[in-house]
Amino acid sequence: MNKKPENPFFTTISIPDEYFCDRKKETLDLINGLKNGYNIVLKSPRRIGKSSLIKHVFLQPEIAGQYNTLYIDIYGTKCAADFIREFQNGFLSASFAKFERGRKSVLSMLRNLYFEVQTTPGGELSGARIGFDGETRISFTLQEMFNFLEQTNKPNIVVFDEFQQIQYYPERMSAILRSFVQQMNNTHFIFSGSSRHLLSQMFDMPNEPFYKSAKSMDLNIISIESYREFCRSMFRLYGKEIEDTAIDLVYHLFCGNTYDMQQVMKAAFAGAVKTRAVDVDAIIATIQLILFDKDKDFRENLNRLDNQKERRVLFCIANEGLATGLTSASTMKRYGLDNASSVQNALRNLCGDKLNMVAKVGRSHYKLQDKFFELWLAKMNHTFDAKVANAGVLFEAVREIEG
Repeated sequence: MNKKPENPFFTTISIPDEYFCDRKKETLDLINGLKNGYNIVLKSPRRIGKSSLIKHVFLQPEIAGQYNTLYIDIYGTKCAADFIREFQNGFLSASFAKFERGRKSVLSMLRNLYFEVQTTPGGELSGARIGFDGETRISFTLQEMFNFLEQTNKPNIVVFDEFQQIQYYPERMSAILRSFVQQMNNTHFIFSGSSRHLLSQMFDMPNEPFYKSAKSMDLNIISIESYREFCRSMFRLYGKEIEDTAIDLVYHLFCGNTYDMQQVMKAAFAGAVKTRAVDVDAIIATIQLILFDKDKDFRENLNRLDNQKERRVLFCIANEGLATGLTSASTMKRYGLDNASSVQNALRNLCGDKLNMVAKVGRSHYKLQDKFFELWLAKMNHTFDAKVANAGVLFEAVREIEG
């Protein structure tokens, strides 16, 4: 990167090497695995830098220029047709799609789609969808894409991010994909995802199609020492300073979640002056400003809950930070929860795809998916200061449960 950015804290997936935090060992492990012909299953919690690490690996000289690279995020997909659409989008955005041969191959694939216009009973246009005509057509289209990869001059690396999503498809997608992947010689795959449980089941259970088909790699949070050094060096690069206690608060408060930490650091850096180091008070003020900016969105999130029972359970989890024993008599009394059955129903809804506000941690613990949302609720409930004061204790509890 030739031009120095105004702010060195990136919150995008693609980060220039100079502004990428650590991950030296993980980068080397991925490169060595790929160059030695392994497919890799990369497991990590969400938002700790998994996708950025993959993009970082793509930029390294051992990979860049030596391989064609495709990155396909299937997090929002619900069925095989969605998967194939994202796969095709990956082809269209890839560098080799710029060449005539690539364009023709991709266009040939697209011809296998059908386009269906949807109308209301009154004849008005209500929407449209694309898809394929059943499993046979799905297999045929995938065959074209995988055949194309086998014929490229350079070898390929294909990443399927949030790969566990295929387990929710109505089609037998694991078996279909495995039948193609096992025949590939010119392409290596990274199957990455944020559900360690599902990915372990897919790749470690003997009755699963992908059993023992990829080398397992777990990605953990960046160490606090590495993040301290990174933040200090980025501030000093611009003639600014930040105190270690301020970095530690961000690290603990957001449990090592790289994306959230970068948001705070980006804002703190923007407000920093060269004559005064960023301290804990400045970090707290920065977080308060971020929460103010997110206020409208968070109010809309809360308004999605028209059930007071769900709201009470949500506030309970937000207040606890890492909640367990939600159906115990003491917890239900403390938070005004009705009964065990209503709590369990609320948890199913809060953890479900429609709301997706709460994540289950381990066997019996729950936490909010969005730490900023948790802090906003704490602010609404006048417990924000307590959250800040107990950040280190909660961090240790979360790390113990998550392993």
